[in-house]
Amino acid sequence: MGKIYEKIINRFDGGMISDPRAANFRYARVIKNFDAHTYPKKLVPSRSSEAGDTITDSSIKRNYCIALRTGTTYKLFALSRKDDTATTAKVTMKSLTTGGTSDMSDSGWDTPANNESSSGATDFEVFVYYKRTGLIYGVRSKRYIWAFDPTSAAAWDDTSLDLGSTATYLAQGLVHSKDDILYIPYDNKIAKNNNGAWTAAALTLPTHLYITSICEYGDYLAIACAPVSGVGKSVVYLWDRNSTDALLSESIDWGEGNLRVLEEIEGRLIGISWVGGFTQKIVFREYAGGKAKVFKVLIDENTTFSDGKLPIAKQKKDNFLYFLMDIKIGGTAQQGLWKVGRVSPDKPFSVVLDKTPNNDTAVGNLLNFFIYKDYTFISYTNTDGTYGVSKTNDQAVYNVNAYYETLIINADDSSKVKKLLGASVMFEPLPSAGKVALKYKKDEETSWTTIFENFTTDDALSHSAVNIESSGDNLPEFEEIQFQVISRGGAVITGLKLKAEVLDKDIY
Repeated sequence: MGKIYEKIINRFDGGMISDPRAANFRYARVIKNFDAHTYPKKLVPSRSSEAGDTITDSSIKRNYCIALRTGTTYKLFALSRKDDTATTAKVTMKSLTTGGTSDMSDSGWDTPANNESSSGATDFEVFVYYKRTGLIYGVRSKRYIWAFDPTSAAAWDDTSLDLGSTATYLAQGLVHSKDDILYIPYDNKIAKNNNGAWTAAALTLPTHLYITSICEYGDYLAIACAPVSGVGKSVVYLWDRNSTDALLSESIDWGEGNLRVLEEIEGRLIGISWVGGFTQKIVFREYAGGKAKVFKVLIDENTTFSDGKLPIAKQKKDNFLYFLMDIKIGGTAQQGLWKVGRVSPDKPFSVVLDKTPNNDTAVGNLLNFFIYKDYTFISYTNTDGTYGVSKTNDQAVYNVNAYYETLIINADDSSKVKKLLGASVMFEPLPSAGKVALKYKKDEETSWTTIFENFTTDDALSHSAVNIESSGDNLPEFEEIQFQVISRGGAVITGLKLKAEVLDKDIY
């Protein structure tokens, strides 16, 4: 009998990695529709999604913010176009409660008064609430900043500010907590609103760059810039927000590629860039003084890249960075809402695919998203070109598959043949609707073979197999092997175990 190799995987906090032979099994090839950041030793599946809008194809909800509606009541507001023929801006709203109508429980949206622009095509990149003025701001025709009163007391203002010329690029604005001033990027400039008083170009940066993302970084405004040419390095500037002094506090070399998303997490700047070439790469860097350092690279198997594959949409919540991305890994499109974070401050940052839109149905393009408490709204185009919005189900329904795929397992030597003797999946006591499946892919194979599926024994803590359960066929011999665990119905995965015999088939 050959040497017995055993492997137990019961930590998942490393997130996803592109090198399938990294041999550190805290990492995974794919983690999708699982919460992999709250608990380092288990994967908790996400709830299913459901329709988040009833008239998606005509309204195209493409941006979101929370604003004060009346008294002390805040609501979720959405920016869309007027209808499928008119491109002017329209704003609708939804209550932040449950159990009523047009709230987190359903797909309905209410229509406030004075909620439509009268001219110009709406731009979706900017939709930001400024409490000092009590207004939500957006942009039309890439030139005019408009203002909407979420209380509906005032008429829509189509030209709160004329930028002076038509911009090519826009990015989401923010209100800095240090000075309570609104900042809105356009091209290589930033406009600011100080309690209703606009400055069209409070800051102007070099013309070979355009602004993609801004965030707070202590007292500074951190400004992510990509090269207009698409070639060369990106830059992050730190600005003390002093518009009377043209000197910037710091210029940070962010390396090759187009920096698309920037946010501060746990006192560090996290930036996400696309780097093109024969191989498409998504590069994650962190900065806490000194140089911006790469902490993760994901390889996109697509041969081309577009901005729609990595939109500039982002949100910071509970010290995690959420963003949208559509890449191909292991021959499969991985589309949805991704998450950057870590389980504790002494661990490295990890990246996972947190939630998929429309219950993991393939979509055309990811457009935008918004998270409120446990509810996530994702806007997208369908593969037929129509539009959709999905939201987290308000009921505890888990009818979307959650996936965990291991790195390549080779018993430290890919030249030796091994015989898989058995494999087990461990989980928390299986709920009544819980289902677990286990599959493998070996050597040159590109598709998964099922070992067992739809294991459903209530309150079970594990399931093991010594053959292909559907047929009784033997488990495979292999040189390299990967496993895929699928959870459905709320099954919480706690581990994977395998045993293999290393066979003596070498010619020497």
